[in-house]
Amino acid sequence: MNASPHIPGWKLVTYSANQLGINLLWQAFNTVAVFFYVTVLKVPGTALSTALIAYGVFNAFLNLGAGYLSDRTRTRWGRRIPYVLIGSLPFGIAFYLLFTPPHWGSGGLIYYFLGFTFIFDLFFTVTALNATALYPEMYRTPQQRSFVAALQQLFGIAGLILGVALSKSLGETVGWSVMALAFGAIGAGSLYVSVLGSFENPAFSDAPLAFKSALRETFRNRRFVTFVLASFLIQLVTTMLTTISSFYSKYVVPLSPLESTIFMGAIFIVAIPVSFVWARVSLRIGSARSMTLSTAMCLLTLLLFIVDRNPIMVMATGALLGLSVSGFLVLLNVLLAEVIDYDALITGKRREGMYLGMNGFIIRIGLSVQYAIMAVFFAVSGYDAHRSTQTLTTIWGFRLLLGAVPAAFLFLALWALRAYGRQLKKDPQTA
Repeated sequence: MNASPHIPGWKLVTYSANQLGINLLWQAFNTVAVFFYVTVLKVPGTALSTALIAYGVFNAFLNLGAGYLSDRTRTRWGRRIPYVLIGSLPFGIAFYLLFTPPHWGSGGLIYYFLGFTFIFDLFFTVTALNATALYPEMYRTPQQRSFVAALQQLFGIAGLILGVALSKSLGETVGWSVMALAFGAIGAGSLYVSVLGSFENPAFSDAPLAFKSALRETFRNRRFVTFVLASFLIQLVTTMLTTISSFYSKYVVPLSPLESTIFMGAIFIVAIPVSFVWARVSLRIGSARSMTLSTAMCLLTLLLFIVDRNPIMVMATGALLGLSVSGFLVLLNVLLAEVIDYDALITGKRREGMYLGMNGFIIRIGLSVQYAIMAVFFAVSGYDAHRSTQTLTTIWGFRLLLGAVPAAFLFLALWALRAYGRQLKKDPQTA
């Protein structure tokens, strides 16, 4: 890996602040956007959900196109930074306008929602992809990358907690437009702060590959193929954890609102300090081995949901999950940066945008697997939304859905990570 110049500490911190805005707005959108339109504005939920499924496929291609365009951009200010500068304010404004709709009927509001979801997602993709693409280019040593990845997770977890925990309560108390205005300002502001700590290396602005060649070279990189398979499975598991835990805490081991907050909060509260531990571990044993260890820990922890019987056990399991989830948050970015470095050695090109775009494309397409799993479960388990108490079959189904099924996915992720490790051993000088 190329030598990296000394970077002042304040630049490391300010650059990492972009994760506050990215996570705050994205998590708040995922948490309350559909809730707001369905429960407050009375838009038909089925129509809205169907439209979002189709939109999800389109959005996957948006990621791919944004990444390819980023690598081909040439300006006097660089390839990535102009997109962050131009896109951050519209990103925050689009979030605000999503929660300040006109007084249209249900049909009109569906089109309004989809239109501003597209605008919001467009600027989210443009800003988040390019801000993240700066990371492998700016930080060239394992020490810098591990430390900055941990810093990013401090801001990212803060944004995640605010977006998930406060968006609904603030919307219902101070008003949805006020909440959206405050969140939009914080989100855009943190991205502009991150520009203060950002820089680009003109030496990396070489002639890009054509689109077909870029795709071909991306998938010829065996490290990327094994990485993205592991990444997809890990992120699918974390998404299932967020979604299914709500059903688990309602029907399997009922939790009070305070207990539910402690359960989910414990994951991230534990994850914050442990992020720096994973950063140090990755320097000692390598990022691939550290990710393997984190994945194995998460697999074993998830199995506890099969046997948890009371709120104390569930909350303790949440705290234990924080130990491994923090590893995911830190190490996925570090591993992807290493994959991009290897590609640069092979192709002679720095193609952060294409790799982030392709990674986002696969993750966005692949996350629809969760909806298929849930649909099959609801069809065969006997779940009835009108019943406050579910059948024993349904309850055990939720236990397996939160414990055994994600554990099986992580077992496959361990296989992919082992394949990634074998590739490193074949060519250790580029590891």
